[in-house]
Amino acid sequence: MNPISIYIVEDELLISASLKSQLQHFGYEVCGSAMSGEICLEEIAELSRQGREPEIVLMDIHLRGEMDGIETAKKMNEKFNCAIIFLTGQSSKEVYDRSFKIKPFGYLLKPIDMEQTKMTVEIASYQRNLEIENNLYQKDLEALLEKRSQENKELISIYQSIVDNSLLGLAIMQDEKFVFANKRSAEIFGYSQEEFHNFSIHDIVGFLHPEDKEKIITLSQNTTANNDGPHRTCVRISSRDNQIKHVETVVKYIVFKGKPALHQTFLDITDYCLARNS
Repeated sequence: MNPISIYIVEDELLISASLKSQLQHFGYEVCGSAMSGEICLEEIAELSRQGREPEIVLMDIHLRGEMDGIETAKKMNEKFNCAIIFLTGQSSKEVYDRSFKIKPFGYLLKPIDMEQTKMTVEIASYQRNLEIENNLYQKDLEALLEKRSQENKELISIYQSIVDNSLLGLAIMQDEKFVFANKRSAEIFGYSQEEFHNFSIHDIVGFLHPEDKEKIITLSQNTTANNDGPHRTCVRISSRDNQIKHVETVVKYIVFKGKPALHQTFLDITDYCLARNS
């Protein structure tokens, strides 16, 4: 297991040198140090390009230069994946209010206690690795969901193509009106899909041959009452152009969106009937 890598940002050379020596004594890898935020960002950028981005950055809050430790840490979080531990000689509310927004992995008060430092570094490293694993898991999950979504879209597209080009009229009637009807259903009756979709059960009964009306009404009522099926029958309809067609229909009870409904198919068998009777 590789040692935890640490970068030190401290503008007091003696403190920085002492920290480096003691951290190395604990077995950590000190991969660099800087006295200002500007140099820190430059060197960590170079380390990152080399594939050696530090796991932990010990960041003094009060730095010389244009950027203090809090501003440096903010920019670092935007570019890198380092766990920030703030070093501070003050415990004022203002310091914590400003630095807390950075979401640091810990605080160390000066003068620095090395046992406390070791414990804080170990916890920060563990939390950082856990966050990285969670982020990778989330990305894998998002990729899986995207794949499933694409597969579902493809399945829906296939299903839609089958339904739209089916030789069977397919329809669902609920509360005595159509809640779904494919293109073929409308074609058999001689209407557009939009017109057919607006038909009620009373409209459909009106298209039936007078001798077949009672048959289809009874069939639908029995199917709904007994929750069974499928039930098959043949009826004659009068299409929009007053042409008499022979239609085989199958009715089955289903539950659609939590409510009882009838799934019905229509098959135009006019040519077959005419050929048989000729």
